Amino acid sequence: MAQLERILFINRMIEQQGGVTTAQVVERYEVSRRQVVRDIAYLRDRLSAPIAYESKRRWYTYSQAFSPLGEANGHLLVLAAIFRSLARQAGMEPILIDGASEALDRNLEGEYRALAHRITFLSPVQDWPDWQLFGRVLEAMKRNLRITMHYRDSQGSLSQRHIEALRLINYSGRWYLLSFDLQKRAVRTFHLARVVSLAPIEGDYARPRYGEDELDALISRGYGIFLSGELVEVRFVATGWAAEVIATQTWHTEQRMSRDGEGSLVVSLPVANLNEILSSLLYYGPSVRPLAPAAFVERYRQAVTMMKENLG
Repeated sequence: MAQLERILFINRMIEQQGGVTTAQVVERYEVSRRQVVRDIAYLRDRLSAPIAYESKRRWYTYSQAFSPLGEANGHLLVLAAIFRSLARQAGMEPILIDGASEALDRNLEGEYRALAHRITFLSPVQDWPDWQLFGRVLEAMKRNLRITMHYRDSQGSLSQRHIEALRLINYSGRWYLLSFDLQKRAVRTFHLARVVSLAPIEGDYARPRYGEDELDALISRGYGIFLSGELVEVRFVATGWAAEVIATQTWHTEQRMSRDGEGSLVVSLPVANLNEILSSLLYYGPSVRPLAPAAFVERYRQAVTMMKENLG
């Protein structure tokens, strides 16, 4: 990261004043001149920068236009827009938003900085947690303490859980706590908005159960956020407008898409919780039809029947 910061600084100085001296970089980052020369060599040899030493002015400059970030400028613009939008919605203090935004924008190349406020991120659903509860989860994770929690499930049933917090996850605008449930002896996902109360248990320390790579694999193994179920391969077909929309989307990294003889889109992907994929497919109405497995097709049929009965 330190080398990247120096390289971006070198690039920014060349953009703003036409060139940069090794002394400027040495003074800014308190590194040796030899290290700065290595950074410049990296720019030239690894990033193919047309950088050259201009002896008359004793500085380094570009012999032609160059962008070390390339398409990454667009990625940084999007990240900055997402941050600003979510921070405002969460009620973060304006001075903190401005400070963090400035830090993000600083790494953009000159002409891109002017575009920072012309990129907008809108999310229709943001299910913000109780920030006191959120803070208690962070405190427990920081001190590696187990947690006692009262939780109301989607059916309204209240239960007491003893858990070890593994990850806080924002999924589709909602916050979830991925935990090891000490009563179930298994990993469970809890929607933070349904947590009634929560407190770290002093002196009761969590055990190291999973490596970071194991957790990453668990989180990404199937479609959705509720991860404790057995993986099932779900297949469905989309037609018309739904086919065109879904064809541009990534529902899961292991999804498979193909067109049938009539131009309909057939999609297959691993799913851990059938209720999640059910609600996602119902959004598309008659333009989507489940194909497999049989149990999911039946559950889909029942849901459509109940919706029809609710209409009277």
